[in-house]
Amino acid sequence: MKLILCAVLAAMTGVAGATVNKCVDADGQVTLTDTACPQGSRAEAYVEQTTLPATVSPAPRSRWADLPRPAARKSVSTDVATLQMARQALLLRDEEDKQRRLLSSR
Repeated sequence: MKLILCAVLAAMTGVAGATVNKCVDADGQVTLTDTACPQGSRAEAYVEQTTLPATVSPAPRSRWADLPRPAARKSVSTDVATLQMARQALLLRDEEDKQRRLLSSR
């Protein structure tokens, strides 16, 4: 299966690299083709021309692009310790809220 796929891809690259022939007939009509020029027309050199814009405007920059970035990242152990402390603080607050509700309901 892989061999067939490689053969197909190799065949397609040959087609993709085909040359373009510019054929001009007796009336001056130009024909671009990938085959040989027909009888009664002459072949001329074909150079593909691409036009570029006169001025290229730069892409807009993000307002975040120039902000300073932190020099070093925190280690994972520091982040875990911070999360554990935050969890304990929240649990303590929950306990305090429960006790306040119990005292206020009496």
